[in-house]
Amino acid sequence: MRTEMKESSHLQPLSTVTGMVVHGRGIGKCVGTPTANLETGRNTVLPETGVYVAEILLNSRIYYGVTHVGLRPTLDEESAVSVETHIFNFDREIYGQTMTVRLYKKLREVKKFNELSLLIEQVEADRLQARKFWGMEQAEHAFSIDVKRHCVMIDGREVYLSATEFKLLHLLYLSPDVTFTKKQIYETVWREPANDHLHAVENTVFQIRKRLRPYCKEHEYIKTVTGYGYRFQPD
Repeated sequence: MRTEMKESSHLQPLSTVTGMVVHGRGIGKCVGTPTANLETGRNTVLPETGVYVAEILLNSRIYYGVTHVGLRPTLDEESAVSVETHIFNFDREIYGQTMTVRLYKKLREVKKFNELSLLIEQVEADRLQARKFWGMEQAEHAFSIDVKRHCVMIDGREVYLSATEFKLLHLLYLSPDVTFTKKQIYETVWREPANDHLHAVENTVFQIRKRLRPYCKEHEYIKTVTGYGYRFQPD
């Protein structure tokens, strides 16, 4: 839930980058944060590498998010520096469109994490810091996920899931405005081509719902989008 937003017109960005949104490698989805990848011109001067609070100008509208400038040392072996932005509350195809990103505060340096779970935890912390910078508050829900203890909290009660169940639910939880296809979920959680294994996603969702049902007062946290896939449904 948003509170009064900070006026960006009174702030001076550290850097501004404009470019075309292009297809990336889908790495952001591995940590629950789909990103818009910016293709910049050869003469574009990029800011120093790092993770930044971002303001995004797209189709004459302003959005907010987090921008990563640099390599992806935890998930990607490529040596090319990229500019990738996760836009809050956004779920639209914008490939081929021109986008401007204004960077206002550097949150941290680019870092390689030894475990994917540590990266996921850091990405969530980055998002919370960026929301706080803009004066945006998360709605208070009885539902939360504790990455360190690898469990779900519902009304203060701990619910433990299998490793696969936890990864799937956490993927959806991090992007409540995104509907994921079964193929996207399988390839992100299982880290292999989906082929004909989509029933594994269906079975895992069934098991998650079964484990959560005694605690969630008839509310289904995973919503089925008929003919497409699944998304997280807050209280």
